[in-house]
Amino acid sequence: MRVLWVLLLDSFRMLRARRLFWVVLVLSGLIGLIYASVGFNEGGVSALFGLLAFESELFRMGTAEAKELYLLLFTNVIIPYWLGFCAIVLGLISCASIFPEFIRKGSIDFALSKPPSRVTLFLGKYLGSLLFVLMQVLPFSLIVYLSLGFRFGDWNMSVFWAVPLVVLSFSFVYAAHVLISVWSGSMILGLFAALLVWGGSVLVEWGEEITYEIAYSLPQLGYEPDWKEGDHEEVEPRESSEDFKVTLHGVLDSTRLALPKTRAVGAQMRSLIVVDENGGGLAGKSLLALMLRDPIDDIPERHSEIVRAADQRHPVWKDLGSSFLYELAVAGLALVIFVRRDF
Repeated sequence: MRVLWVLLLDSFRMLRARRLFWVVLVLSGLIGLIYASVGFNEGGVSALFGLLAFESELFRMGTAEAKELYLLLFTNVIIPYWLGFCAIVLGLISCASIFPEFIRKGSIDFALSKPPSRVTLFLGKYLGSLLFVLMQVLPFSLIVYLSLGFRFGDWNMSVFWAVPLVVLSFSFVYAAHVLISVWSGSMILGLFAALLVWGGSVLVEWGEEITYEIAYSLPQLGYEPDWKEGDHEEVEPRESSEDFKVTLHGVLDSTRLALPKTRAVGAQMRSLIVVDENGGGLAGKSLLALMLRDPIDDIPERHSEIVRAADQRHPVWKDLGSSFLYELAVAGLALVIFVRRDF
């Protein structure tokens, strides 16, 4: 264990020596500062610590909608787009050379001449690479925690679920890069494989989400799409569309199960984060719908239940469990190749 810890520290020092690490950390700090600058008063919303002000009857200090808006900015914008996409891309670029350089002639000979086993060396490099994303998401989550506490008096520890969720999302993508890099020794080929797996899984997740809405959500709401006119008709609500759309969704859902789920991190956060004392979460909440909502309009309870059910259709444990099995298989194969190869 001590040897593994030394390897992790060595990986962290190597990442810290890279300019990209500090660039991303500064960018995360700036985005976190902008997020912390959003405030609420009796007139509505303010940004940049009061430099910009927007009047709103809905988002005033002390309202439940103001707190939801603040959290949805984190779960629906920052997590999927900055931490869940940009930080992962930059993490891949920064960590892409770790394994190819490690197994290069001369470097690997020196490493294997030391007492640590090959398994320990592999795990040290693999887990050490995850520190790049960890060092981006942990400070950001701390900023959200402090901002939420000072703004609303809600010291909400559930925001720290973002740390393991985002790090795991990166590890699911990084595993493919490690496998191909160890097998081929090529950094470019490893990056291509990681982006291919990532892009393919995102497309499948997106397709499954769209087909679920068409096959289940719209029929349950009583809407029938008119594809020719680009409109919809109101019909009697039913459980599903009962045609090929249900079959297509089933195929995409089964395919999705075998792939790493990286796009689902936003929905997972909305399910895990706690908003009130009753344990209520943000499942089914949309930032755009909340911002466009008229204060005098009441959303039908059935509509909210259908949207919430769609957002929670994939249990967090199932998504993470199946993705983790994928990572174990891919990273495990990379470990076998690394251990058995004659360097």
